[in-house]
Amino acid sequence: MEPGTEGVVDHVDDIGQIHVNWENGSRLALDPLRDRFDLHDEKLRVILVRPGEEAELKEIEDTLLEMQKLVGGYIEEYMPFCDEVALVCNEEGKMKRLPLNRGILDEDGRIRDIIAGPFFLCYAPLSSDRFESMPKELEDKYLKLFRYPEHFINRGGKVQVIRYRTRQDHDRER
Repeated sequence: MEPGTEGVVDHVDDIGQIHVNWENGSRLALDPLRDRFDLHDEKLRVILVRPGEEAELKEIEDTLLEMQKLVGGYIEEYMPFCDEVALVCNEEGKMKRLPLNRGILDEDGRIRDIIAGPFFLCYAPLSSDRFESMPKELEDKYLKLFRYPEHFINRGGKVQVIRYRTRQDHDRER
């Protein structure tokens, strides 16, 4: 491995080796007792959206483990928006029957999908192989879009979305 090669930690195995996805395509593990390496502890600013709660800005560690912790399982990237914004959710959210969270609407306002369980939104430029913090202009747009919790009702085979304000929101207005 050439000095200066960067990668993203995938996992640490039971003998303590650090498995890395290297930028050169290698999957060589690091031995913390023999190899020299530096860790970059970066943070991501994301929009966290939990079922039944208002969306909130949150700063998280830029690690797979932290992302999995936020969504309660393996992550899945979903990019249903025109902007380079990723919705990162639990890939088994619907199979595990996690609580329904928010609807994803098409350009005509019809429900395209419903996300089950908590998820977060982050910037995912197509020119990069990693998630990034949300730029301010997109942060404001998506906070507004996902601010209020939603209920879903099946009426005659059609699913309807009802947004509602939380007690927290009412208390703020007083």
